[in-house]
Amino acid sequence: MASSYSTRSSRGPKSSADDGGFQKGFYGINGTVHNKGISLLKKKKKKLHYEDDIRANCKNMDHYKDSADKLHSALMLLLVESKASADSLATSSIPSKIPVDPGYQHCSDYLAVYESIQKHGLKELKLDSLDPIVKATKKLADEQEKYVRMQLETLKPLTKFISDEYWEFAKAKYVYQNALEKFENNANGNKSIRPGSMEPSASGLSVEKTKDDAKSKMMVILNKITVKKESHALCVIQFSKQASDWHKNVGVVLAPFNTKPTEEYKPKAGEGEAKSLVHSSRTKKVHRKTSKENSSR
Repeated sequence: MASSYSTRSSRGPKSSADDGGFQKGFYGINGTVHNKGISLLKKKKKKLHYEDDIRANCKNMDHYKDSADKLHSALMLLLVESKASADSLATSSIPSKIPVDPGYQHCSDYLAVYESIQKHGLKELKLDSLDPIVKATKKLADEQEKYVRMQLETLKPLTKFISDEYWEFAKAKYVYQNALEKFENNANGNKSIRPGSMEPSASGLSVEKTKDDAKSKMMVILNKITVKKESHALCVIQFSKQASDWHKNVGVVLAPFNTKPTEEYKPKAGEGEAKSLVHSSRTKKVHRKTSKENSSR
């Protein structure tokens, strides 16, 4: 029998529209998030009776957010090649110091020091200068920082969604959930009906109006995000094109240092013929010896 843990882990992630809460592990919660009250939004609320269109819209938005989180985190990891640095870039504001991989800079510094040590006391020897390689790796280090900054600018529409815009929607949904909960409690307690009549009381009308206003505000924010989905896709496409151009530029910078392929060895005149004659004579002797042994048997 499968354990209760394995049964729960095999289920797909629930939407916040289903259980009234927010998924754990949303990208950016543990990082620097400018929106206040994120911890409040993470608290689960009791299951509420959403309207069908609201439930579907909230569910789709949560799934879209989850996919955007995974895509953005993967692109950041590809860009800076460090998980810690990638997680720090989950905000819409680009840092003043870009956390790039220091490999090119370390290579440039190492070769510069190595060349100075190599030349010490060996002035009579003619050594190839490492200065071109030092300059090339230094140039790649500078270009890499510019490239990462450019890619962060390109992905701003997607980054702004996961770090800012979604949380505006989450706050509006939280307000709507509270209003809906009060409305249901009011209706279940029959406080919305005037005594001796079927007309709603003043308090019932006020609660219903608050719920409708919260719903309208939430849907306005959701529709704004939906319109921007095309810009999210376009910025990712632009990111891939610029990544391809970056690798081409690296190849251009490193092209002068590509070593020539080793020339294939060509035997001197007559050398190949002599070897072939020796080989053929040995083969004939072995063949004759084998034939004599077989005939004696």
